[in-house]
Amino acid sequence: MRKKSVAGIIMIALLIAASAFSASPGYADGSIRLEQPSFDHIAGTDTLGRDLAGRIGYGILVSFSIALPVSVISLLLGIVLSYAFTMMNIPGPPVLMLSDTMKSLPPVLLALFLNAITGPGILKLIAALVIGNVPNVARLCNARAMILRSDGPALAAALMGEGRVLRFMRHVLPFLLPYLLAEAITIFSASILTEASLSYLGCGVPPMVPSLGSVLAEARSVMLSAPWMIAAPAVVLIYTGIALELISSGLSDPDTASH
Repeated sequence: MRKKSVAGIIMIALLIAASAFSASPGYADGSIRLEQPSFDHIAGTDTLGRDLAGRIGYGILVSFSIALPVSVISLLLGIVLSYAFTMMNIPGPPVLMLSDTMKSLPPVLLALFLNAITGPGILKLIAALVIGNVPNVARLCNARAMILRSDGPALAAALMGEGRVLRFMRHVLPFLLPYLLAEAITIFSASILTEASLSYLGCGVPPMVPSLGSVLAEARSVMLSAPWMIAAPAVVLIYTGIALELISSGLSDPDTASH
């Protein structure tokens, strides 16, 4: 694993630790509304007098709790599709046609549709993000399977009568996993940004749950008089994006993928 991946993991670990320490939904206190950052409130307070650092920390944990299952499900789906493409010789074109059809419903539109019917919800948002990422995962798996299907060790193992599952675990998955992990990290990062965007529009997590997007939305009306309200969550989103990009680029590095 490259140094930049390690650096990204450390950055994410520090962010999670800080979020877990400071996370709080916040309680309104009108006497301290729109206070500037201080020792008591390191990121200041919002329009209702709630501690901004606590709400941002809570929002980060919410974003991660949504992005993690989305990326894990996408990773597992990638492993299943890879097994189907390489071991069961399922033709790629029909699967890719189906995935391209699903691509006509991007996660944002699907989440907005579900929100319009039944209201905001975390599980519905996770489902929309998973469905929206299926096409990219399917295309990645098909492209790699075309190479690995005729790979020397895998072909030799098949001629020796080695079972499908064992052959997949020994000769296919180790070479495919770095690419799937890099794609999962990309999906993780995109899911955080999508959740923040939808929450900014009021269509992501329920309104009573703090989110980076909802904090940014609350800052619109006071962004000139209280710039810390928009600066703090924006810096956190940029920091998170940089950390995840470091991890992803390290995993997708050709030297890393070859080991």
